[in-house]
Amino acid sequence: MTQSRSTRSIIDTHRHIFGPKLLQKFVENIGFDPSKPLPQANAGEMFFYRESVDVDYSMEIQQKSGVTLCLNSYGGEIETFAQSIIKASTVDTIKFLHDESFELRDRFPKDIAVMANAHALEENTRDVIDPLISSKEACAISICTSYGAGADQVFLDSPKAEWLWEYAQDKDVLVHIHPPLVAIGAVAMQKYRLNEALGRPFDTALSAARMIYSGVFDRYPRLKVLFVHMGGAIAPVICRLDWNWELNYKGIQNPPIEKVDKNLRKPSEYFKSNIYVDTMGPSAIALRGIIETCGVDHVLFGTDFGPVPMSPKLHIDLVDDTIADEGDRKKIFSTNTLALLHLAETAPRLVPKAA
Repeated sequence: MTQSRSTRSIIDTHRHIFGPKLLQKFVENIGFDPSKPLPQANAGEMFFYRESVDVDYSMEIQQKSGVTLCLNSYGGEIETFAQSIIKASTVDTIKFLHDESFELRDRFPKDIAVMANAHALEENTRDVIDPLISSKEACAISICTSYGAGADQVFLDSPKAEWLWEYAQDKDVLVHIHPPLVAIGAVAMQKYRLNEALGRPFDTALSAARMIYSGVFDRYPRLKVLFVHMGGAIAPVICRLDWNWELNYKGIQNPPIEKVDKNLRKPSEYFKSNIYVDTMGPSAIALRGIIETCGVDHVLFGTDFGPVPMSPKLHIDLVDDTIADEGDRKKIFSTNTLALLHLAETAPRLVPKAA
């Protein structure tokens, strides 16, 4: 019997909600003017839509779309928030974002779940996230694909991130990975919103590849990570990652050890063991491709709604229209997320009620 679409559970794992305290920081520090018409954009190509700055409006759209629960994300943007928006230390910035997110959850207790925000390269942020993860108040850890810019940009294969992989594996908690506002190649992408359209997916693909090749998933075989935006630009080039691994430096005398791949399996295999992706595209071709790459059990529903002012209904319709099997749609909409985040067992108050 087909489940009624008005009663089914749909969990959005990729949602951005900016509360009133954060909006005030936007006004004070990055040029948002609530007295002017929307949409607006600042010089740094941060865009403000009603869907991102009006909480009540965005939540009404979410509820009407059919989404029954969302995971609130700040995109792992700890450095940008700390340096340009909140203007505080890393730890104080994380605490500010947590306070804001919990206030939103308390205001919409049936609609919002919280992720813990960490800086992947700063181990002292463990002390901020651990109480939330251990108490199940937060159901995942949110980080960025890279930190810094230009020659100083650091990716997630850095030894400084080892603490996080060890912690996440030990706690069996998902790491939710989102690209930064200013992504790789930003200097060449200052026109046509290319930083958003190309830079961020490229940043995700590069960080994912570096994690694989550096052996992160071999050192931490039970680690689970989710790369947003359908894995960025990784799916179309996964075959190249595989043959690049096959070639490696085989047959080369005295290869540069720092450039030799460390992973023990084909890169594509990690997408069916350690790596998960969301459905934010939106493209039927890309959705089919990422399911082929990862398997339907590793695909979670996600929309990027808020800063991307497209109703979650667009993404819901994409899954409905593209995926013929009802069981597979249910996996993408809810059951994959319920299992991966252990919501049913550890935080039943967050679990949408079944029909």
